Amino acid sequence: MIKRSEIKPLTAIDSTKHHATPLFDALKLYEAQNVTSFDVPGHKRGLDEQSELYYYGRSTLRHDVNSMPQLDNYDNPKGVIKEAQNLLADLYLADEAHFLVNGTTEGIQTMILAVCRPGDKLILPRNVHKSVLNAMALADVTPVYVSPEFDVKFGIAHNLSYDNVKAAIDKHPDARAIFIMNPTYFGAVSDLQAITELAHAHGMPVLVDEAHGAHFRFSPHLPISSMEAGADMAATSLHKTGGSFTQSSALLVQGDLVDKRKVKSVINMLTSTSASYLLMSSLDIARKNLALNGPEKFEQLMISLQKFKQAVNDIPGFHMLDGKAFKDLYHQQLDESKLTIYIDSTIELSGFEVYKLLRSDYSIQMELAEPNLIMGIVSIADNEAVLERLLEALQSISRLHHQAEREVHSPVLKQLSIPEQAMGLREVLYADKYPVNIEDAVGEICAESLMIYPPGIPIVMAGERISQDIVDYWQFINNQPIIKIGTENSNQVYIIEKRGK
Repeated sequence: MIKRSEIKPLTAIDSTKHHATPLFDALKLYEAQNVTSFDVPGHKRGLDEQSELYYYGRSTLRHDVNSMPQLDNYDNPKGVIKEAQNLLADLYLADEAHFLVNGTTEGIQTMILAVCRPGDKLILPRNVHKSVLNAMALADVTPVYVSPEFDVKFGIAHNLSYDNVKAAIDKHPDARAIFIMNPTYFGAVSDLQAITELAHAHGMPVLVDEAHGAHFRFSPHLPISSMEAGADMAATSLHKTGGSFTQSSALLVQGDLVDKRKVKSVINMLTSTSASYLLMSSLDIARKNLALNGPEKFEQLMISLQKFKQAVNDIPGFHMLDGKAFKDLYHQQLDESKLTIYIDSTIELSGFEVYKLLRSDYSIQMELAEPNLIMGIVSIADNEAVLERLLEALQSISRLHHQAEREVHSPVLKQLSIPEQAMGLREVLYADKYPVNIEDAVGEICAESLMIYPPGIPIVMAGERISQDIVDYWQFINNQPIIKIGTENSNQVYIIEKRGK
């Protein structure tokens, strides 16, 4: 159960210090100096005005620069990059913040490589992002998967319950750390504060994938952010909901359970020595905007979202994932800024068809589609006008495609038990593999992760033993309009080649 209030206290933001954009200001100053370039990049800050690169604008090219004393150095920042990172740390209540130019994927890999040693166990949800699996393979970490709560109606996986995390810790007290999402792709949030307290009582740091939670800091009506909950590290995608450029993210660190020097060492190992100043300066700009305008903008957005969701629920055939019912059923919070829209069977279109129709006929791009739902993401840049446009499109689709006499039913989806882990992820990475027909794979070790969307939980992970249940279920879903990820041929699967074969 969530012990704290559903409405979190919003720690005051000292906006006076956040008017500054030290890195962005340094780039503008450098641009004004009109320096002749005999360094990289090769486009020479847009020297060739006939180049099609000029489509992106003169300032963009002039700010695409390399490290130099006036602009600091990413590997060992002591000047304007460091100042900008310190401001970001202040905003998110972290001890340290590191700019990331390879997305939250880089942050996830950094967290796991900085904390775990070869052979360590990591407690984590079954429905994690593939970057977590890749990081565990690189670090030679043993996964301890915990099944998330499963939503039968919507056909999607949510987050971890406190009780399931506690059971995993009790069974694996030697685990090195706990990895958790805040929130999931669809906005489900565990009781992160209670889980963090539990983990710390066992000496385990908490690592958070906060790719979809960069906005939590700015509204008391949103779930608690990772640093407010006491987590030790969080990879936070400011580009998703905070307004920075795509691929720009941040790694937040606090407390004494993590070696901060090692964190920086791993970041330098994973990051290009030519870190993009365009990406880093966009983080500087987004941080300023969030600090000065975030609370007010998200307050207005939450009011607009409440009206939007009520209106969608009045449209025949469409239903929003409801926060109150969600909490009552799963004892988890819901990020109310996520637009998860269920399409019941009285609409003669699948989620995929509604997704395509919105794009082709209404010029609206949603984030994703599933057989029975569509999902959209809103950010600091959104307003009531864009929500109204989506609402009108859904109303139009309902008028054209709703059939009241159609029977209302939910898709048949189920949650399988977690298979036996027969081989480590790193061992799988280097093992020889070959394809077999799925019906011949029973008892073999899977060489790839097979999953469906929905529910977004892997049926079998790389290194796990393929059971008859897995084969039966995979053959069943082959006949369903569901996205299948992992195998190139849905009737075959790659398995580990046995020695001496």
